[in-house]
Amino acid sequence: MVLASQAQHGMWITEMMHGGGTAYHMPFAMWFDGPLDRGAMLKACESVLARHPVLGCAFEDRDGELHLVPAADRPPVAFVRAADVDDLVREEIARPFDLGRGPLARFTLAEVGASRHLLLFVGHHLVFDGMSKDLLVRDLAAAYSGGPLPPLPMPYGAAATIPPEAAAYWHEHWRDRQTVVIDGVAGAARTAGRGETVLLDLTGEMSGWEGVGVTRFELFLAAVHALLFRYGNAEPAVAVAMSTRRPETREHIGLFATELPLYSAPTPDTTLAELAHDLRARLRELNRFRDIPAARAAGGIRPRPALAPVSISFRRRAADVDFPGLGLVAEWKMSNHMVRNVLHLQAVDGDDGLRLTLHYSPDVIGREHVERAGEHLRAVLAAGPGLRLADLPLPNAAPVPALAPVEAPVPGAAAGAVDGELVEQVRQIWMEVLRIEELAPDEDLYDLGGHSLTITQISARIRKRLGVEVPFDVFLDDPTVAGVAAAVSELRA
Repeated sequence: MVLASQAQHGMWITEMMHGGGTAYHMPFAMWFDGPLDRGAMLKACESVLARHPVLGCAFEDRDGELHLVPAADRPPVAFVRAADVDDLVREEIARPFDLGRGPLARFTLAEVGASRHLLLFVGHHLVFDGMSKDLLVRDLAAAYSGGPLPPLPMPYGAAATIPPEAAAYWHEHWRDRQTVVIDGVAGAARTAGRGETVLLDLTGEMSGWEGVGVTRFELFLAAVHALLFRYGNAEPAVAVAMSTRRPETREHIGLFATELPLYSAPTPDTTLAELAHDLRARLRELNRFRDIPAARAAGGIRPRPALAPVSISFRRRAADVDFPGLGLVAEWKMSNHMVRNVLHLQAVDGDDGLRLTLHYSPDVIGREHVERAGEHLRAVLAAGPGLRLADLPLPNAAPVPALAPVEAPVPGAAAGAVDGELVEQVRQIWMEVLRIEELAPDEDLYDLGGHSLTITQISARIRKRLGVEVPFDVFLDDPTVAGVAAAVSELRA
């Protein structure tokens, strides 16, 4: 049993509160052509599981702290003959994970034809991230070739602290942006929902920026911010996936990534190059605090599937690896058929160019707007670094609407009369956890600086002292002493 990381804790409680569905499922398909040795491949999968113990874990809340514990069963490694591969993939992506029992990863080797196989891995994001895909392929190839694959130690367990400078940074920089305008459509996503995708090849548009002094990622990020600004978002907010790997965790499969919001405030006269350099500086500052979740450091942020309505993951793909006698085609950008915000841009940059997948919620924005946004992004990248944002070409863009803020839900009054002694017991627990000397029964937990760890600590003390397991969603519906006390009363009845 080891202590989970702050990023794992935040993701865990978000799923427990919102019900993530497949939003945190990470599928990865590897297609093999040639005379595959089935026994060797299945053994290679087992070797990967033995090398990376996090894949055989589950998560358990113990006294308000989240721990990784051994799963009830080993991660399955199955072989099937697939009559319909599409059905198999859909079923495996949709198959739920039990975070408390595990396991949180599974392999399925499917024989599609005499010389064609699909190896499908599905892992929960709590134990797998984007860079883990490269490590998975590399370790599978080594094991399949008969090479040694020594086990790695569990990479988690360190107690988490919030440095004062990180708290100061997020108190200054945090902006609650839940609504975004995209091609004339104002939308907000409060919960993870069904997702669809639009595919783009932006290889050609990424050229022409040589000598500007920014990376390809910074260029791409600037283009997205520029497009959002031209759509009428005065201060664009984009959540950026950032690696938290260190030299000691470079070889580990697991969750070593975070998603942090990055804001900009350009003007119509700002050029693309100027915006790119501004974002480069902001990224350098943000990078100092990449190990600290914004919600934990700032406090007062309600747990939510996404910290910004638009997000980006931009990953440089590792070099191809060799499976003796086999051809390999990997699907690096598979969809889990859900999206956690209005629009997520998943870019994979390889030697063969930049491929982009636009993940969107059709319940929030129509496909025609997303397709047009993709073409607008292409036009921004092709415009060149010296062009002012006011002059960016956006052909056939929809008119910019007035952007109304999305108000946070107001806690309702606790239903029915609740025993005053019970309210006082809950109030005392809150004051202990929050380390304050006084609070009113109707004060909002998040206004008091509460966050995900606060919720689990309050729940643990209620469970221990009052003998009741309070559902986490109570802290979304009515995050007040009165609301939680009412929930405890109902559960006791």
